[in-house]
Amino acid sequence: MNMKSYKKTIITRIILLSVLALFAVGFGTYDAFFATAEIKSNNVFSFQCGLTIALGTLALVCIIRYSKALRNNKKLQEQYIKENDERIKAIRAKAGIPIYLVFSIIMIVVGIIIGYFNELIFITLIATAAIQLLLACAIKLIYTKIY
Repeated sequence: MNMKSYKKTIITRIILLSVLALFAVGFGTYDAFFATAEIKSNNVFSFQCGLTIALGTLALVCIIRYSKALRNNKKLQEQYIKENDERIKAIRAKAGIPIYLVFSIIMIVVGIIIGYFNELIFITLIATAAIQLLLACAIKLIYTKIY
C-alpha cells in the first residue's frame, strides 16, 4: 500500500467516524428532548446513552487525530508504519484481540437488546464483555513485554 491509497483509507475512516459522531449527536438530542420519562428511567437506556456519548467522543478524537495526520506527511508516515508493524500484528493475533473484540461487541449489543426484557441478563452480559476485554488487554501487555 502506498501513501496515496493510505490517504484514501484515512479519508474513508474520517467519513465513517463522522457518521458515528452524527449518530451520537442524534441519539443525544433524542435523549434530551424527545425521550419519555418511562424510557429515561430504564437502566438499559441510561447505559445506551453513556455508551453512545463515549463512542461519539472517541470518534471525534479519532477524527482529530486522522485530520492532523493528513495535514502532516511525517505524522501520516509514522501512523502508516505503526499500523503496518508486523510485531504489533503478531502480538494482537497471539493475544486474540480481533476475536475478543468481535465477541465483546456482540455481547454488548445482545445485552442491550435483552436488557429491555431481563435486567439480570443485561448486567451479566455487559460484565462478561468488560472482563473479557480486560483479560485481552492483560494478555496483550504480557505478550508486549515478552516480545
